[in-house]
Amino acid sequence: MLEESIRNKISSSVKDLPTLPGVAMRILNATSNPDTTVDELKRIISSDQIVAGRILRAVNSAYYGFPRQIDTLSKAIVILGFNNVRTLTLSVSMMEVFPRGVHDGFDFGQLWAHAVGTAHCARALARITAPRIAEQLFVAGLLHDIGYIAMYKCFRDDLLKCVKTAIKEQRPFYEVENDVFGFDHSDVGGFVAETWLLPAGLARSISKHHCPVKEVDNLEFVYGIHVADILCKALGFGDYGDNAPFTMNMMFEPASNMYGIRDRELSKDLHKVLKDDLDEASGFLGLFES
Repeated sequence: MLEESIRNKISSSVKDLPTLPGVAMRILNATSNPDTTVDELKRIISSDQIVAGRILRAVNSAYYGFPRQIDTLSKAIVILGFNNVRTLTLSVSMMEVFPRGVHDGFDFGQLWAHAVGTAHCARALARITAPRIAEQLFVAGLLHDIGYIAMYKCFRDDLLKCVKTAIKEQRPFYEVENDVFGFDHSDVGGFVAETWLLPAGLARSISKHHCPVKEVDNLEFVYGIHVADILCKALGFGDYGDNAPFTMNMMFEPASNMYGIRDRELSKDLHKVLKDDLDEASGFLGLFES
C-alpha cells in the first residue's frame, strides 16, 4: 500500500503525462462500443494530430503491405478495423509518454520494446485460453510497466541507483525497488492505472504482474501479463537491464499451468506461437521508429 504522501507526489506527476487519458481513453472506449461508427471514431482521432498522422503512416507502411496508398482516416479505419486502430492509438499515446532513447543510463527504447513484446506475448497466450480478451491483454501488456515512467519522473536519482544495483547484483529491478522504496514500479503502475480510470482487469494486471500470488479476481488478466512479462525477459525481447535473472522458474505455477506450461517448459506449439508473435512484435516496433 502506498503512503499518502507518495500517492500525492505520483498523482501530481501523472498530470503531466501526455495523451492518456485524453484521446487514447476516448478511443479505447469508442472501440469497445459495438455501436460506434467509423465517422465517430474518425472525429476522435482527428482531434489529435500526432495520433492521426501515425495511423496514416502505419497503414501505408510495409508492415501492413496494402497495395495502394490510403489517404484518409476513414479508409484507414475501415481497412485496419477497430482492434488495430485501438492498438495503434494506444501505442502512439504510449510513445509520447515514454522518453526516447537512453536517459541517465536507462534505456527507454528497450523498455518500450519489452512493452511491445509483452503485449504480443499476452495476446498470443489469450488466444489459447481467453480469446474474448485477447485485445485487452495486448493493451495491458503495453501498459504493464508504466510505473517506471512515473517513478523516473518522481524519484529519478533513487530509481537509477536501484537500476545500477540490480544490474550489478543480477537481481530483478522490482526486488531492489522494494528494498529501497518499500514498493515497486508495479505498485506505482497500478496507482497510475487507477488515476486514469482504467478497467479493473487492466489495473490489476499492471499492479500484480510481479506478484500474482494472492490475486483472486481478474486471473486471466493478471496471470496473462505475469507469464508474458517473464517469457519476454527469459527470451530476451527488450532488455533494459534486468533480463538476466529472469527464467521460466520464476513463473507462479498456477499462472503457467493456465497456459499449459508444464515444468516451466514451453511446448513446441506454444514456442512456435510465441516466436511468430515476437517476430510480429519486431515488425510492429518499426512503425514507431524516427
